[in-house]
Amino acid sequence: MKLYPWLLKPYKNIIELHQRKKAHHAILIQTQKGIGAFKLIWFISKWLLCLKPIGIKFCNNCHGCKLMSAKNHPDWHTIINEKNNTFDVDSIRIINEKIFKRAQQGNNKIIFLPNIHKLTESAVNALLKTLEEPPEKNWFFLIDYNYLKLNYTLKSRCFLYRLSPPIEKESLNWLKNENKRNDISNLTSLRINQGSPMHAKKFIEGELWEERKNLYTSLSNSIESKNLLKILPILCKNNTIIKIDWICLLLFDAIKINFNERKKLTNCDQLKLINFFSEKYNNIILNKSIKNWIKCRYILSSISSINNELLLLEQLLVWEKILHFFIKP
Repeated sequence: MKLYPWLLKPYKNIIELHQRKKAHHAILIQTQKGIGAFKLIWFISKWLLCLKPIGIKFCNNCHGCKLMSAKNHPDWHTIINEKNNTFDVDSIRIINEKIFKRAQQGNNKIIFLPNIHKLTESAVNALLKTLEEPPEKNWFFLIDYNYLKLNYTLKSRCFLYRLSPPIEKESLNWLKNENKRNDISNLTSLRINQGSPMHAKKFIEGELWEERKNLYTSLSNSIESKNLLKILPILCKNNTIIKIDWICLLLFDAIKINFNERKKLTNCDQLKLINFFSEKYNNIILNKSIKNWIKCRYILSSISSINNELLLLEQLLVWEKILHFFIKP
């Protein structure tokens, strides 16, 4: 297992803090999913639990490294809860029992909390007490995927490390080595997935990529025949919410062109379709279309008893009225 190229610098930065004895006992990584935060923490943990580290690298041969490779190290602790989507105060109490005991291998102990927003309020309060004065050589690593709603006190007791997506050029180079797709396809997949190279790779290699292409092909054909109802079967089949998102992204791209922001397009492989919307409709109509699709998406996702096909049929009829081939002045 190797670190992704964009994680090498964050790994080095954090390890060097430990080497200089300047590392905070709790590092809170603020990031988005699909960047590799877990792998980064795993490698840092392996270095901290290595009995014979070599510079910023772990030896991979000592007993500590072998235990980590086998995912069976007694001093590496995390919260695992398969019953529901939250971690309660009992989970923190279990962690507390472990950190106040002596390390079984070497000196360091690692406590990993993969998503702090799964913690209940009582769990957060219990964690705050632990983070205030933890035993020495206990290192906490937390991941925050939604930092806009982060508990302020919890934030104040951690060293914040922002793990941003890599620059597009670096991600594209990585994707090019991982698959045989062309640069336009990889760039499109990367932008659809908010710059996450890992999610982009999974997306472009999966069924969703083909579903997206089929949707846009069907949309092009329906526009040519002036009958948007032709895309109804594709919309209803599966992944309806995602397909509505794709339609909105396409319309947003048309608005970007109208604002001379062609370099910021998401659907770089759908220029013909984007140009059609941009040339035929002004931003008022495009924005109205997006709002109607967002409203439809909200109803579909919030009302379980609704007839999806009937709602989508109504939405397409409304969209046909909005797109009355109004040509920009």
